[in-house]
Amino acid sequence: MRPGPTNRPLNAKDDIAARNRVVNQMYGEDSTCSHMLVDARNVLYRAIFASKAEERRNVAQGYDNSNKYHHFTIFLRQLRRWVIEFRPSSVHLFWDAPRKDVWRMKIHSKYKDRSKSTYVEDISEDLYLTTKVAGEFFEHMNVRQFYKANQEADDLIYTATTILHPESNIIISSDSDMIQIPYSYNSCSQYDPGKKKLVELPTCDPVMQKALVGDKSDNIMGYRGIGPKKSQKLLEDRSKLQTFISTEDSHIFSRNLLLIDLSLNPKLLHNKRYVLKQLSKPVSFNKDKINSLIMEHKVNGLLQEYNDLVMPFAKLK
Repeated sequence: MRPGPTNRPLNAKDDIAARNRVVNQMYGEDSTCSHMLVDARNVLYRAIFASKAEERRNVAQGYDNSNKYHHFTIFLRQLRRWVIEFRPSSVHLFWDAPRKDVWRMKIHSKYKDRSKSTYVEDISEDLYLTTKVAGEFFEHMNVRQFYKANQEADDLIYTATTILHPESNIIISSDSDMIQIPYSYNSCSQYDPGKKKLVELPTCDPVMQKALVGDKSDNIMGYRGIGPKKSQKLLEDRSKLQTFISTEDSHIFSRNLLLIDLSLNPKLLHNKRYVLKQLSKPVSFNKDKINSLIMEHKVNGLLQEYNDLVMPFAKLK
């Protein structure tokens, strides 16, 4: 069993069901949390794709796209919605290092390789430019930002959770890897912006299950013929699990654990020092600088919705 402050038995359906009920009550109409931890690139992807879909609809209907809203405005709309909904005292944005530089590439060279996908639109230029603009704005909007060479957002979010526990926090991400954090830390929950709801805790260890099944979204192959149902049965019986691993290729299980389990990050101690340093830095809200950036980057739509989109960040700390 993996270490953590709230380790659960391999079969803990009653405990998980009870916790899911509590979480849904916590983040109901009168919800509050101490910290909102945002998987920034994950959310920004959604904002850009939504913006481009709107552009395509406008073209199809014969509307003019010359006054389209900036991608950052759409991004900020999403963040503002969650600030209002969850009422955090602080907001933290976590950015991914480029895929080619991520430490997991040394273990698995095809990690997150989507070169063969025919369904992924290339938004790399939009992503790069909007990330740059967002970074400049949030320096003056009471938002802390985290970026570390070779690390992904989930690495740093996991690290932040270990430091902030037992203070309550909510992770904003549709990344299925994130659920291992609230599975181990009962001060934490995950909100999926795609499904627009809290992610329920699984009844078995999500890391162990993915190590068996694999993760197609990250191009991590598991054992042939092992899916969610078979893996859960294995995880409910340690002797069956040990027999399976010893008779199959144990390298697959070991490699996948290292790729998936955030607590096994070889730079975890370095990440803790970095995150502690970032958390200790004061934040600031500068209306003059924000207004200057709106004009400099021509962020269409932000002036029109300034009070709704910008001012909710003024009270963060």
